[in-house]
Amino acid sequence: MFNSPIIDLALTLSFTYFSLSLTVSTIHEYISALLNKRGEYLKNTIECLLFDQDWKKIAEKLYSNPNIASLKKDLNSLPSYIPAGNFATALMDQFKNDKNIILDMNTIRDVLTDDGIAAQVGISDGIRKLLLNFYERAQGDLQNFQKQIETFYNSAMDRASGVYKRASQLIVFIISLSICASFNVDTINIVNKLWSKQDVLKHTADNLQTTVTQLNKDKYNPKTDSIEFGVDKITVIKNAHVDTTKAVPDVKKVVRQVSTVKTFIDGSGIPIGWTSQNTPILKGKTFGQGLLQLLIKIAGILLTALALMLGAPFWFDLINKIVSLRAAGKKPEEESTTPTKSTTVTVKPVG
Repeated sequence: MFNSPIIDLALTLSFTYFSLSLTVSTIHEYISALLNKRGEYLKNTIECLLFDQDWKKIAEKLYSNPNIASLKKDLNSLPSYIPAGNFATALMDQFKNDKNIILDMNTIRDVLTDDGIAAQVGISDGIRKLLLNFYERAQGDLQNFQKQIETFYNSAMDRASGVYKRASQLIVFIISLSICASFNVDTINIVNKLWSKQDVLKHTADNLQTTVTQLNKDKYNPKTDSIEFGVDKITVIKNAHVDTTKAVPDVKKVVRQVSTVKTFIDGSGIPIGWTSQNTPILKGKTFGQGLLQLLIKIAGILLTALALMLGAPFWFDLINKIVSLRAAGKKPEEESTTPTKSTTVTVKPVG
């Protein structure tokens, strides 16, 4: 019942959007790193954590602390990512009036409860109230105190990440539209072409289901891992965090990744690219007919670009639901087997 062309088409479209969303994310990260926009936004966020002028003064000290300064690419840059542990350690270093002392809970208590000492190390009343709350929860445990700071920082960064994404929507849309127009990723055309060749559609969906199954066996997480696309296979790279201590990624590497994603999608049997089969035929058409076809083409590309803005995590989650639905409709003898130990997935070419 559930193993139908509609489900196959939904899987094919979702995987197309998922793959291209990864490409959009790669290009956006490259542009952000090139302009250091993420680093500037992160610094502004840290300066405004408590909406307190005194906190801004501490923020300047935090950025000069070795635990954060070591994350810079060079002396004139700002780190685009600061781990919670580095932030907490840098903040706790502010309690050291004498830089050579070993920090303990007694020292922290003395600073937080003595106006004179607190003023001397630059901790204002507003910050003291926050840290006193963490001190009480820590119950005399220095590591627990640091954990309280890390939790506070992570919570603030989660909120800031949402704001940053919303602020980046225009850039993401421009990137998405550029990719879709360059590769002619037209949702309307894809639906029409695959629906008219349902044997190709089923073959494509079978291959993509095998790919998704292997990704899940490799415990792929779209929020922390990355995928390296080959001509006919993909490889999961675990915990592929951006290394902020390195220079901006090589533009050739970014271009190569974009190209391989396009090649992989094309090789999967999904009709993209500016080929004669995917381009409107205007010869012999009236002006009205030609204009209508052009508008349909623009609408198809625009629809794809809007879909990419939902992001890879959204589409991967939807893909898994579709695969589960599709597998539920298969007979036992139709279920295919997949490799269990490989970290790569090979896609059979169509044709």
